[in-house]
Amino acid sequence: MISTLGIVVIALYFSVLIGIGIYGARVSLKTREDYFLAGRGLGSIAVFMALFASNITAFTIIGHAGFSYEVGYGAYGYVIGWSIFITPFTFYLVGYRSWLLGKRYGYATQPQVFGGIFNSKLVALLFLVLLLYYTLPYLVVSIIGGSLAFTTITDGLVPYWLSSLIIISISLIYTIPAGLRGTVWTDIFQGTLFLGVAMLLLAAVAQALGGFSIITERIIEANPAMLQRGLSEKIAPINWFSFSFINSIAVIVFPQMFTRILAARQSSNLKRVSLYYPLAMAGIFAVSTLLGVWGSVAVPGLSGIDSDNIVPLLIHQFLSPVWMILGLVVILAVVKSSIDSQLLSFTHLVTDDLLPLLKRVSSNQAVFWGRILLVVFAVAAYYIALVRPAAILSIAAFAFSGFSVMLPVMIGALYWPRANKHGACAALIFPAVMLHLWYLGILPEWTTFGFMPVFPAFILAIATLVIVSYLTAPPSAEQREKTFDIFNRVFKYEDKETGENKQLKNG
Repeated sequence: MISTLGIVVIALYFSVLIGIGIYGARVSLKTREDYFLAGRGLGSIAVFMALFASNITAFTIIGHAGFSYEVGYGAYGYVIGWSIFITPFTFYLVGYRSWLLGKRYGYATQPQVFGGIFNSKLVALLFLVLLLYYTLPYLVVSIIGGSLAFTTITDGLVPYWLSSLIIISISLIYTIPAGLRGTVWTDIFQGTLFLGVAMLLLAAVAQALGGFSIITERIIEANPAMLQRGLSEKIAPINWFSFSFINSIAVIVFPQMFTRILAARQSSNLKRVSLYYPLAMAGIFAVSTLLGVWGSVAVPGLSGIDSDNIVPLLIHQFLSPVWMILGLVVILAVVKSSIDSQLLSFTHLVTDDLLPLLKRVSSNQAVFWGRILLVVFAVAAYYIALVRPAAILSIAAFAFSGFSVMLPVMIGALYWPRANKHGACAALIFPAVMLHLWYLGILPEWTTFGFMPVFPAFILAIATLVIVSYLTAPPSAEQREKTFDIFNRVFKYEDKETGENKQLKNG
């Protein structure tokens, strides 16, 4: 049972978040750009912590630990795989050029950036619909994970439905008044909190279980297969390749991540993030992997969605009340730092890209409607979280897959002048349809050639974009110049500047 001290600490944690939100509301301007993009003024640390904290969800500390509980240490490479290198690379590959266009034309969302490049309202609408469709289940992942932890660690004192309600309500209390500026400040606070305390929590669990050597001996004795990559078919080489692939490329497509890149003050901020991000991701996934594997011998017998609860169970059964409190705060910090950003990005898309199709919306009205929609979408996510449709990893895999098959159109738009709106529309629709046919079991498994459905869908997206673009009329010269003249001028200047710097150094 959680103690009075625990209630005080949790209340203090929530109070800090609410205080940040209130202060953020006082310094924010009542404009669309300030509310949803923090005035495009985020510095390097703010961008890094906003990207890192927003991308660390219940999937990381809850779902991945549950997966590690089932498959062993191989889960680490399965999820982190290429992502510590490719994900930050995509921040620059896609993010830098998108940021340049955002600065030049005032684009604030993916539908605006890519609808603008292709000069197509249909492309913008498809981006909008697909991003909303895939963001909602990913938002639900965070709510489910945080609620499970809250209920388990409080020993049922706070039931699952109430845990979900508390988590969403606190997120709304500080997100509604402050917008992106407030959520970024809470990201900095919560990111620092869970990075520091998570490492201490790992050490505390290790000590409670007898130390690393003792734990390893217990694993060797009870279930040595946990030390082998080939324990489960889930991490067979072909599945490992598929999931590592989508886990590394999907992140840049997340609307909450893309928005934070557009909100950067300078392009150099994105370059610095590419250096910090891999180290932080490697560390936090190492914590969740170790906790999951250790839990397989400390709390044996869990299966299915019950394994998602392994971290809260370890904290509840083996740690002192003080550590139970800290563990709960860490988990809440992980999930809440993503819930607020996902809610805000979901609302941003609807306010900036859907409402204007229905009525004229001024800057002040956009902020007003954004706050109303935050509540509406939070209620919808709460209801879905109560249903708990599947294991956290399964929900995340579906959302990741959907985001991933949108990436070829984004890269094609930014790097291939011959890509046109017809190819983009076809490459957004056809792979999405195929992805659903595979996930719903309508198409036989052999049609994926053993890969997860996302990989053949991704290849189809590339092929569709190229073939349809070549079979239809190319973009007009004026349309190409609108995008690629900016890139040519910027990169020509940067190359010239680099060359002059080299000459100075050589001289």
